Formats: sequence, structure tokens, C-alpha cells
Amino acid sequence: MKKKLIGILLLILFIVISFNVFQYFRSAINSQLLSGLEGTIYYIERVDGVRTLFKSDATLKNKTLIYSHKGKGKVNDNILDFYYDKTNKTIYFIAMNNGSWRLFSLKEGGNKPILLHKKDVMTNTDYIKNQFKNLTVTSKQGSLYLSKNGNEKIIKEFHGIYDRKFTGYNPVGFSPDGKYLVYHSMEHLTPFGTILEVFVKDSVGNTYIMDLSTMESTKFIDAYDIQWIID
Repeated sequence: MKKKLIGILLLILFIVISFNVFQYFRSAINSQLLSGLEGTIYYIERVDGVRTLFKSDATLKNKTLIYSHKGKGKVNDNILDFYYDKTNKTIYFIAMNNGSWRLFSLKEGGNKPILLHKKDVMTNTDYIKNQFKNLTVTSKQGSLYLSKNGNEKIIKEFHGIYDRKFTGYNPVGFSPDGKYLVYHSMEHLTPFGTILEVFVKDSVGNTYIMDLSTMESTKFIDAYDIQWIID
């Protein structure tokens, strides 16, 4: 019985590793997809467990640290919501000040944010959304469905044991021109695979971008909070 259990665990481990290797090589094959992306993305990425503000070309080149609140929040160093005002070239974000969430502003290129005389109110975030004109994307049982003018079709099918927390695909949002879809994959066919990965990594899953004209995907910035600017 013990040998049988070990055999089952080894089989599951083999499936987990094989699936992740397959995902990696499939993404690498389609990496040229990024070269067609335009604009600049502003996003939050975790660095040493702290939510930190970055920007990058949409092609993922020239990644730049905008601001880290590490060591300044006392109780919590995370940046919550943010918004980039391209007219004034100013970033607004919420972070802690003396134990309370407050709104800050930071001129692009600067390193000293200004504490605004307002409470933690973010009226606009302008993150990419799951709707663009006549397009809507949803997740059902782990698969992605694209609706256009009321006509729905599956664009990314999940094959595995679906669990809302541990498996499947979830949409993040459309590019500003509606040509691409950013989505998140938990990267595992079963909840067991995801739980197993939690023990060795701080976060699980990866973010991808899909060319809606070809349905090809490649890895993208691992962030849910993305503001995409195209001039």
C-alpha cells in the first residue's frame, strides 16, 4: 500500500513537471509575439514580498523601477491602487503613512512622493479591463470565452480538474487597441500541482498575452494591476 501511494505521488509529480515544461517551451516558441506590441505599461510587481511600481515598454524592454515604499509604511510597505495621469505625467498611488492608508502623488522620473491632503480615495485606476467596445472575455470552469456582439466562443480551454482557487485561466484585460488579451494561468491540471508549487515558490501561475488574430500566446508581465498607455 505504501509503495502504491509513493508511485501515485511520483506520477502526479511527473505530470506536474511535464505540464510546466510544456508550457515553458510553448511560450518560448511564441515569444516573437511581443515584438508587435505598442505603448508603455505601468504595473505592480512583488519584490521581496512588497508590491512595487514599475513601468516597461509593452514589448517588456527597458523595465524601470518607478517607486518602492519599502521601509516607509511601518506597518505595511505595499502599494495598493495606482493611476498614471499621462497629461500631467504624474502617478497617484495609495500606500501607508503612519499606519493609515493615504494617497500620494509622484512626478514621473522623481523619487520623492508627495502626501496629498486626502484620505485613501482612488477615483480612477484605468487598469486594463475585460471589456473593449463590443468584446467581452469571461472565465467559465477555468476556460476563457470571448463574446463579440453577443456571439460567444471558447478561446482557451482548460483541460483538468477545475478549482476556482488552484486551477484554470482567468482574464486580466484587453490591450488598449483590443488586439490582445492578457490572462493568468495557474499552470496546473490539478489543485494538487498548485498546492505543491506553493511550498517552493512565493507565488504560483504566470501571466500570458494572446494575439486574438492568431490565438497564439506568450508569457507577459506577472501582474494583475496593469495600466497600458498607447499615445
